[in-house]
Amino acid sequence: MAVYFDHNASTPLHPEVLEEMLPFMQRAHGNASSLHQSGRFLRSAIETARQRVAELVNCSQQDVIFTSGGTEANNLAIKGFVAPGSRLLSSQIEHASVLEPLQQMQTSGCSTHLFTVNRQGVTELEAAESLIQQHQPDLISLQLANNETGVVQPVQQIARLGHRHPTTLVHTDATQAVAKMAVDMEQLDVDMMTLSGHKMQGPQGAGALIVRRSTTKIKNVLISGGLQESSCRAGTENVATLVGFGKAAQLARINLLERQATLLELRRYFEQQLAGISGVQLFGDQVERLPNTSFFSIPFYHGETLLMQLDKAGFELASGSACHSEVTLPSHVLAAMGIDEDLALNAVRVSFGVDNTCQQIDTLIETLNHLINQLPAVMRQAAG
Repeated sequence: MAVYFDHNASTPLHPEVLEEMLPFMQRAHGNASSLHQSGRFLRSAIETARQRVAELVNCSQQDVIFTSGGTEANNLAIKGFVAPGSRLLSSQIEHASVLEPLQQMQTSGCSTHLFTVNRQGVTELEAAESLIQQHQPDLISLQLANNETGVVQPVQQIARLGHRHPTTLVHTDATQAVAKMAVDMEQLDVDMMTLSGHKMQGPQGAGALIVRRSTTKIKNVLISGGLQESSCRAGTENVATLVGFGKAAQLARINLLERQATLLELRRYFEQQLAGISGVQLFGDQVERLPNTSFFSIPFYHGETLLMQLDKAGFELASGSACHSEVTLPSHVLAAMGIDEDLALNAVRVSFGVDNTCQQIDTLIETLNHLINQLPAVMRQAAG
């Protein structure tokens, strides 16, 4: 079986999550909107899940809007809570599920401006403050931690700058951060937050947009035709998936410190071994990162080529580039950081989970060294 080092993409379903989901997949039936006993039972299960998600990020249960995942939640935050002609601010390194909706909103007369990041991949506060003062935005969207580099962003500071303007809403995409670091909505001082179940050993197909609905009102429902989710998101609920999401949130909260320590130990061990390979460059390693994420580049070894070679050898990692119509492009995150394109095209990401081991890391490093040694001697000498 392949060794899985791609937990930022998706995580294995926790056995306790599956156990809690199974009754709703095997025996429970009905519609959670129905008034009969079966319907009330399903409604109760959904509300238990909602409470568990709320407890994970310290928000009110009534503020949790369930969605099909992080992508839908990000779209809802951007398209659902701002009006045509609004002023929008975000960063250059956001996930596509933020950047593309922002671009689409320009067709309704919205203006979009992006915060810059420094060489380590951190949003530049001084430049951000200037943009906020200049544009007095209706919405700021800034991820809590980057999915490629793992670099943690100054969301709290940006939120406080934004809230100097009383009409500014602040949204953070926290999908990568939850279950890897403490996430407190009150402490971050944000109005909206995106979560995704499958990033925290929950099921795929479940997510949430947390909205302070006491102060934040929806302007445009993306999915209409029902009163579910307090009329913010229509459609019969996938109860088993939401139950799994809730259980995953509960486990993420109670096991956080132990998980953080395990992940950080794995990352430190990996990067110590990786340092023995000539010419390797780590990205974002001088600032706060998620404890499980290492994003690096090996000279003269194209990232996707290396990825395929490692896959053949039984290791599943991620590349830092994106393929579009048979053209391989460098990571937009590394481009924003000012990383040379050739180096960016070589980028590879390792993202650990608690079931990974130092022995697996040793075998990965041995495989990397073997693959590098197969490169022409002139390339290896240049790298050294």
